[in-house]
Amino acid sequence: MANNGFSAPVNYWGSISGLTPKTSNDGKTSQTAEAVNSYGDVVAHDEYGEVLAPSTEYAVTGTVNLSDIVLGSVHTLGEKSLMLTNLTITTQAGSSPTVTISGVEVESGATAARTYALTGTLTPRSKAQDVCGAFTVSENFTSITTTASVNSQIATVTGTPVASDAANGRIEVNVTMTDPTGAATITAATGGGFTITTAAATSNPDADYVTHTATATKYLAGTEAA
Repeated sequence: MANNGFSAPVNYWGSISGLTPKTSNDGKTSQTAEAVNSYGDVVAHDEYGEVLAPSTEYAVTGTVNLSDIVLGSVHTLGEKSLMLTNLTITTQAGSSPTVTISGVEVESGATAARTYALTGTLTPRSKAQDVCGAFTVSENFTSITTTASVNSQIATVTGTPVASDAANGRIEVNVTMTDPTGAATITAATGGGFTITTAAATSNPDADYVTHTATATKYLAGTEAA
């Protein structure tokens, strides 16, 4: 028999084809103002500015079109308005992929002012996946983490959001490669807008194969609301 407290994840970001909510966190925070007397004792205090910074982790249960996830978009949960600011896709050899989407609370009734579109496809396959095509294809990639993010710019009064905007959209892809030949290299794909921003580093462990790591970044162009 199920208990009333058995966890049911909250999907803060709406229905997205291929994603099934697995866990969630509301990320709620608040602030405290304190007044002290001549001894430094607190004689009055007020709590204010309670806001959400929610995230939902998803299992990948079908093909996911990244165009269904828009950075800077605003979603409604009850009376709360939430801006989608971060997408993290974790894939590796021999493990099912996971997706985490997170964001921040913005002013009630907010509408998106500036958004950043994504392209790419994620599948439920248990392998390293370069979903945005950041690197030249290699079968020796063992893990790839793709992070798409935007900076939220929120004006507050007494800790409560009253206006919001988004800027600086980007995608960062971190890759790890096993190199059984000792002669492999990591290069950014041509024509995709990615450049290697963290130079490829090499590790030579004892009694194991050489590994390489690198990060490629693509800076996104935003779209103003009509």
